[in-house]
Amino acid sequence: MTSPFQCRPLSWLNIIFGLAIFAITGCRVGPNYHPPAVPIPPAFQEATANSNLPPLAGSDWWTVFGDATLTDLERQAVAANLDIRIASTHIDQADAYRRSIRSQEFPQISANPSISRTREAQDRPNNGNTSGKAATYNDLQLPLILNYEIDAWGRIRRLVASAQAAQQATQADLNFIRLTATAAVAINYFTLREADTETAIVQSTIVDLERGYEITDNQFRRGLVSELASAQAKTILDQTNARVEALHIQRAQSEHAIAALLGRPVEGFSIEVIPTLSPPPAIPPGMPADVLRRRPDVISAERNEASASEQIGVAQAAYFPQLSLTGLMGFESANPGAIFTWQNTIASLAAGAAAPIFTGGRLRANVDQAKANYQQSELQYQKTVVTSYQEVEDQLASLHYLANEYQSEEKAVTDASRAEKIANNRYQAGLVGYLDVVYAQQTLLQNQETTQQVQGQRLISTVSLIRALGGGW
Repeated sequence: MTSPFQCRPLSWLNIIFGLAIFAITGCRVGPNYHPPAVPIPPAFQEATANSNLPPLAGSDWWTVFGDATLTDLERQAVAANLDIRIASTHIDQADAYRRSIRSQEFPQISANPSISRTREAQDRPNNGNTSGKAATYNDLQLPLILNYEIDAWGRIRRLVASAQAAQQATQADLNFIRLTATAAVAINYFTLREADTETAIVQSTIVDLERGYEITDNQFRRGLVSELASAQAKTILDQTNARVEALHIQRAQSEHAIAALLGRPVEGFSIEVIPTLSPPPAIPPGMPADVLRRRPDVISAERNEASASEQIGVAQAAYFPQLSLTGLMGFESANPGAIFTWQNTIASLAAGAAAPIFTGGRLRANVDQAKANYQQSELQYQKTVVTSYQEVEDQLASLHYLANEYQSEEKAVTDASRAEKIANNRYQAGLVGYLDVVYAQQTLLQNQETTQQVQGQRLISTVSLIRALGGGW
């Protein structure tokens, strides 16, 4: 009796169609990545100043300082800085790697033409095709070969996802290098401007100190003061002259550093002397600590963690059989003139599976290694976030206390200026020698210099804060 249930044999078309559907909708072994959650307070601990400044974010963060020279230097750095250009090539490299990995999602087709001439011996084994005689023949083959790995377990898809995340991390690295380079330009620029301002103050004071030494020395020669007074006035003058040379070194080194950051040789590069330091821009109040998530190094660390997570799935997929399709289609003939005929066509299609049976612990070791790499990237992300939060707090604290220090120094300059006038009046009244005036001038100079140094540090700390915030607020 014939059974009412009969199975029809599957055709090759059915098999291929089924495998293709399985490749598209197949499972993906390994963990699915979820962005990490790092607890960050809603606002920074250090208070910020009141400000009506609009939000600052983007590549042109330096415009907040309103300095045309700085803006020009920054734009040159973005276009020509060597570190930025090197990082840009890393972007191209990462993109090429991603495209190379993604190519594994598609069938690989290659041509394998060959031509040979063979002579077979009469007494060879199984000599039946030529009636037991020796034979010489040509063999011309023109096949196309297809190889396709069926991504049943998500190995290739995870490889692609890992490569994409790594490319995004590389892009974030480029942004971080750009931010670092432009911040270095601004820091060196304000250091240079601080030197310009201090130099102008010192040189102006030197004129007064030269006059003071001349007066004190004349008083010594007339026996009105001791030689000690003359020597002390000369010492103060020499120390102040030496200070000018130190400021020249500071300016030259800052100028050289800017030239290097712009990718230019030092020879022929110069920045105009402008002996002024503008006050730093105010920081808007209530900046949320969550802005740190846009820092390029934080983004890079998170993308590297995502890439490492996908590699776990890649390693775990090696436990399962690797399914593949292999096909061949073309022509073969001993007569080149008749090769492109239907009778001389050749074709084959095969499906295969390769499953690991014993690997000596290699597969488990690869999975453990991938998990350890993921744990490292996860901890590195947490460290990057915590460090970035600390850097912002450090700069906010620095700006807060530097503002108070600057106000105190301004008062000290006012007091020192008043003390110099008093000393001058007492000298004019004949109550003291001119050395008292020289001492008062030295004290005033020291306070004026310190005031400019603090102002320069405020500008540099503002740049460092912007860098720590990822390029703005």
